[in-house]
Amino acid sequence: MFLGEYSHNLDSKGRLTIPAKYREQLEQGMVVTRNPTANCLLLMPLDEWARVSAKVSALPLTDPRSALLRRALFSAAEDLSQDKQGRILISQRLREYARIETEIVVAGVDTHIELWNPGQWQAQVLAPLESDDLDGAIFEALGV
Repeated sequence: MFLGEYSHNLDSKGRLTIPAKYREQLEQGMVVTRNPTANCLLLMPLDEWARVSAKVSALPLTDPRSALLRRALFSAAEDLSQDKQGRILISQRLREYARIETEIVVAGVDTHIELWNPGQWQAQVLAPLESDDLDGAIFEALGV
């Protein structure tokens, strides 16, 4: 389970130091790809990637929405493993997609991790939490 929010900086080569709390869960490897619903990256341990990719692969080939999702996830996906210092290299094209330059927000989202540009994190995640649009009714509707 991935929990917590961390602010990190990429090094000059585009490497991210994985928070120590997450490293053991990612020892077997991971996949990073685009999040097609937000301007961030999805980082998943291999077992979670296998679960998600099987579901996406099972979608109808002839449905344009599933084809778009399949292309968005798989064409950008990269297998990664940590070096001895717990770092991973995030490719330039994925950093450009997520508008990540030097600063990065690493957010645990239960089964996976999201990697965000801090400004995008503020605008798409934190600002809506501060609005009046989100209230207790959403939790009631979800049965939480």
